[in-house]
Amino acid sequence: MNEYQSIPQWMNKPGTRTAPFKPFPNVYRSIWISDFHLGTRGCKASTLCSFLRSVKAENLYLVGDIVDAWSLGPSWYWSSAQSDVVTELAAWRRRGSRVVFVAGNHDEISLVESLLGLSPHRGQLIHVTASGSRLLVMHGHEFDSSLSSARWLSMMGGKAYSAALRINEWYCRERFRYTSAARSLAGYWKGPVRSAVRYLTTADIDELAVVEKARYHRADAIVCGHLHRTEQRLIGPIWYINDGDWVQNCTALAETYDGTLSLIRWEGDRTRPPHASSTELETHYAEPAAS
Repeated sequence: MNEYQSIPQWMNKPGTRTAPFKPFPNVYRSIWISDFHLGTRGCKASTLCSFLRSVKAENLYLVGDIVDAWSLGPSWYWSSAQSDVVTELAAWRRRGSRVVFVAGNHDEISLVESLLGLSPHRGQLIHVTASGSRLLVMHGHEFDSSLSSARWLSMMGGKAYSAALRINEWYCRERFRYTSAARSLAGYWKGPVRSAVRYLTTADIDELAVVEKARYHRADAIVCGHLHRTEQRLIGPIWYINDGDWVQNCTALAETYDGTLSLIRWEGDRTRPPHASSTELETHYAEPAAS
């Protein structure tokens, strides 16, 4: 049993199961995903689309930074794979799933509405698990202690992060196509670029704000995204759970029909344990879902 599977031992409340457990690994009661950053080259749209086509859930929460409005202009990028993501989200709604959009700091409401046909539910909402636990769902930038009140400074940080990811992706894709001299030059940049990506994704959160927000809403846990890293830990009496992103990690938070919560990583046709340096996630294999 891994760290996250132990959470339901105290969060789950006996006798509150609302539906029979479905023993199919690709069927969930609820799924939380965030930080697609559609409109950027960093978005792993093909992998995200594969995930959306291979799982089913009654509730699909899009926890912010779905369409990256900060990239509007010369850096805007849109691919056929990103169009496929939009099409698949519409298919979820047609099949009767409840798709809920919670806006993030990179989202412009009008842009998301025009591209996805989704209006934001609110800046935050409460989800009650099948076992009766109250989860406060929000994007999470409100807890980011590194964000300045000046929006242009925050945007500079976002653009720096996108640039670092593009350079890192270029290195990983092209390194074997170069001469030894060129590889040496690429290797020279590899360490600094990866360090920059790590720096831009290791912002601290305001733990006091997390606890106060959860207590105000009488929540047992807060579920969010924003930081582009999966995380699960207790802050005082409150569980802080970050579902990760679809730029680097391709991760999600899922709830089964007995109320069990688990973080999963998707790799195109299955989920797997993360690298040792990452937060430990549950190993969970999902079979392709019928269309």
